[in-house]
Amino acid sequence: MEKSYKCKACRWFDRGNGNTYHSVNVTRFLDNKTIVHPMTYGYGDHFRQTALETMYKAGWLPKEYNKDNWYQFERDNDYPIIWEVSDGLKRDMVANGKL
Repeated sequence: MEKSYKCKACRWFDRGNGNTYHSVNVTRFLDNKTIVHPMTYGYGDHFRQTALETMYKAGWLPKEYNKDNWYQFERDNDYPIIWEVSDGLKRDMVANGKL
């Protein structure tokens, strides 16, 4: 499977409270539709789970891939998602999570 999706994830570290947040913006190349998930708590690569969950809820993942095996979708389909990750300011992260 060729690259079918592009996920832009933006992370922000709140130094005052010591928490990390992210937002995701996923575009499907087939019909050029975009879905987003606004600011949410999560550190490290948690944005991947957030993106896959958002894709599942939008009906972009086949039903056999549920919360127990979202990562399996990538392995089974030759990693169809282009991941673009940036660390930025809070305003960048909030803007990434809006349509």
